[in-house]
Amino acid sequence: MLKHPFYKYSFFILLVVDIAYALGLIIANSAPFTAGSALAATVWFVTFYWAPVWSAAAVIFYLRNKHINKIAFEWLIAVVFMALGNVLTDIVLTQLFDGHKSMGVFVVFNGLLWGSCIYFTSIFIENKKRATAEKHALKQAQLATLRYQLNPHFMFNSLNTISAYIHTNPDLADEVLHELADILRYSLDTAEQQQIPLQQELTIIEKYLNIEKARFGDKLKVNYHIPNTLKNISLPPLLIQPIIENAIKHNAKQTSLILNITLSELPNGVKIQISDNGKGFSSEVIKHGHGSGVGMKNILKRVKQLGKGKVLLSNNNGAVVTLELTL
Repeated sequence: MLKHPFYKYSFFILLVVDIAYALGLIIANSAPFTAGSALAATVWFVTFYWAPVWSAAAVIFYLRNKHINKIAFEWLIAVVFMALGNVLTDIVLTQLFDGHKSMGVFVVFNGLLWGSCIYFTSIFIENKKRATAEKHALKQAQLATLRYQLNPHFMFNSLNTISAYIHTNPDLADEVLHELADILRYSLDTAEQQQIPLQQELTIIEKYLNIEKARFGDKLKVNYHIPNTLKNISLPPLLIQPIIENAIKHNAKQTSLILNITLSELPNGVKIQISDNGKGFSSEVIKHGHGSGVGMKNILKRVKQLGKGKVLLSNNNGAVVTLELTL
């Protein structure tokens, strides 16, 4: 139970509060720092802060494990333990210091004040952390969905290619099947990874293009323009492949399709540009950033979810997709 982060963080926070409070009293009263002051501060820390707070937390966590989670009840537990801690502190200080005056019923007010402050501050921090965790989980789920929505289109075309060659060219069908298996394995292996080496991404792009070349033959040509200085960068997995897939899909009827994959360095990241010699984007697609299909729409959503870049669409003797990514 003591593995809960609350115990670790609360210990140091309460220690800082106790020291600050003790120093504040010393400065306010223009009193020297003595062994007695240190002893009193230690008693306050142990009996008023540390022991009551940890005891109240232990009871609250135990009840939560039993699915008893009522804010009013938890608040009451925190107040009671802080009040009891104040009573214990009063007793110990009375025994140790002759001049100490008993706080009497003030211990109830003290327990109410400190118990409420510590409990509701803890609840606020818990809720913030929970909201952040839920937001992160939702973001990851959305990213995964955007990635996997693209796979059915690619799977359908790949299986059609395998089916077309399984009798006429079984060796090619077998090769395509292995390439497809490698891509699917890569998609699963990188599902939880935020960043992967560029070379790893290029390897899977090459496998994808091998499958497409099995479909289109010599009419599909790919040129890479990647400087050596960028060979060691890392980027989100399966970010470039869907852009290439989109270019091939919308230019499948071209008698000759040339793709250019160009990477260049930015001051704080990298620019990835995929261009083709196809029919280009319509003015409507450029205006909205995507067409009626899921391809570019999902790419834009994914980049937006990543929060690390932007996608620009343009035409230059064909379609040009520019991804500026912050690394």
